[in-house]
Amino acid sequence: MLSIVFGLISVSLGFWGLVEYWPYLVDVLIAFLPLLLMVGGGIALLAGVRNTGMQAAFMKKSAAAPKETLRNKDL
Repeated sequence: MLSIVFGLISVSLGFWGLVEYWPYLVDVLIAFLPLLLMVGGGIALLAGVRNTGMQAAFMKKSAAAPKETLRNKDL
């Protein structure tokens, strides 16, 4: 019961803050947009490199011997 009361108080204070400080919230969102674009672009770039053959070329240079997997082990 106590958590419901605190939850309602938190929601009402959050709604009040959203209405009262809306211009500041918009400024913060606009400030974070370039950062989010850079992080999202970096993740997309890494995913694209991983799905192409570029990673295979790097792996061939660094791997002298094939790694041992569970299928190759004698159990």
